Amino acid sequence: MTLDEFKAALESTIDVKFADVMRSKADADKCLSYFDALTMTAAVRNIFKTKLRVTPPQIEAACKLSEAVLAPTAKERENLIKAAVGVAGGAAGIAMIIGGVGAALAWGAGVVATVTAFFVGASFAGPVGWMVAGAALTVIAGYFALTGNKHKDTERFLCVLKSSASEAVDAIWPQYEADLAK
Repeated sequence: MTLDEFKAALESTIDVKFADVMRSKADADKCLSYFDALTMTAAVRNIFKTKLRVTPPQIEAACKLSEAVLAPTAKERENLIKAAVGVAGGAAGIAMIIGGVGAALAWGAGVVATVTAFFVGASFAGPVGWMVAGAALTVIAGYFALTGNKHKDTERFLCVLKSSASEAVDAIWPQYEADLAK
């Protein structure tokens, strides 16, 4: 299996899981909830756990950033973003994933550059650094905020999950190609 074939299979798996989740919903409630998002990201993680016996940090970061789109509170959204930063697996991996998230959420180039700089920037040290990091994180979490339209938020979640997972696969492919290509 090539990289493109694997990415197509991953996207198909996301689409199938989405269809399964939506089948269980009443007509009036044909939108994803946060718990549905967790179910879908668990399916993505399981693909890698099955093939690699581990979820690579870039995939974990992509899943957490996707979950942040449907997080029920601002605090939960910030916690997911912090967790994504913590597990991202290096600057190159998180930069690619943020690029995918930015494309999925239709951010402009300036926003993508700002958010990427935050994620790949040097470690903050001391109380002043923590305040700057906290303020930047709050602004970044705002970019993930719900739109107030459940259908649009469902679409945003799917776009972010597919796009960020695809970028994460690009980042991990050189290391895991032999196992993922099987």
